[in-house]
Amino acid sequence: MAKIHCAISGITFSCDHGSLVIRSEEGYFHPIFALPYKKLYGLYSKHCSGQLPPTDSYLLFLAFLHSTEQVAWNSPATCNPNDSATISLIENNIHQLIRVVELTNCIVHPSFSQPSFSVNPETSSLAQIPNWIAAWEDNVADFRYGRKAKIDYESLQKAENRLSHCIKSGMEPKYYAGMVASWASKAAEFPPANNEAWCKLIRSCFNSSKMFATPISEIREVKEFCEENIEAGSIHFHALMSTLREGISRHTDFLGLGTSNSLGYMLLPSESTKNQTEVEAILAKATDSPPVRTDYTSQLDYIKAKLRYRVATLEAKKKPDTPPDTQKSSDTNISQEPKL
Repeated sequence: MAKIHCAISGITFSCDHGSLVIRSEEGYFHPIFALPYKKLYGLYSKHCSGQLPPTDSYLLFLAFLHSTEQVAWNSPATCNPNDSATISLIENNIHQLIRVVELTNCIVHPSFSQPSFSVNPETSSLAQIPNWIAAWEDNVADFRYGRKAKIDYESLQKAENRLSHCIKSGMEPKYYAGMVASWASKAAEFPPANNEAWCKLIRSCFNSSKMFATPISEIREVKEFCEENIEAGSIHFHALMSTLREGISRHTDFLGLGTSNSLGYMLLPSESTKNQTEVEAILAKATDSPPVRTDYTSQLDYIKAKLRYRVATLEAKKKPDTPPDTQKSSDTNISQEPKL
């Protein structure tokens, strides 16, 4: 029977036939290190359920480490599989090791490679394995972030080029509001939870009915976020601000009266000469009775008529009642001449 000192794990195992002693320096290793990854994962399930003895779990752990192909075994490990420190090392790191192996295998790109490490007499205790795993995890994260940043930058450049073409062509802004929204989403990096809603809001800035139905606080929130997260000065930023100002204007000017307050919303500001002018304009267009939908060609015109009628009703309630005999008494006094 031959005795073999594993060149990776450092344990001694036997095989039938041949009275040989093969030392670790000769490079032979336990058969577990030749198993395919799928077989190792099957053994990991047994490890998790407590079916493997400490030595088998130790061999399994090193087999996963060996499968990374980033460890040079210049010296066998010198751990005792039954020692509490070795058992703790395995239990605290085997899950993280398998996870980083799977993350690494998911990246198929010629520019990506993991750092390599060496097991030698100084590192044969394997105490550095947690640091190796952390280095592999950081490398995966850095690669993914770099790739994402590059993809995002290229996407932003394409959006800017399309928007630049529309702006410089003299096209009316309402026809490229969608491109403005797409560019703003990328340039300001809209929060994922708000991205779809905010893009839809920007695309709707030239639609009066949609903007009137949008709370002014939401429009202002998008505008302020863009101002804080996009560098001002470009033609793209100017187009975005112009689009949002158009949306605010259509929100506050739904009745077609105009407003000087482009950053806020108050339908009837009190104590204002302009307010009275606006009220009179509304009253001039208001109907004497509640509007009927069939009298209007569009839903938008019908909504406007209802709003004007509501304003007229409120204004009528504000006027004080005139005493019934005041005017009559006044007319009588004027018409009568004093008797001589």
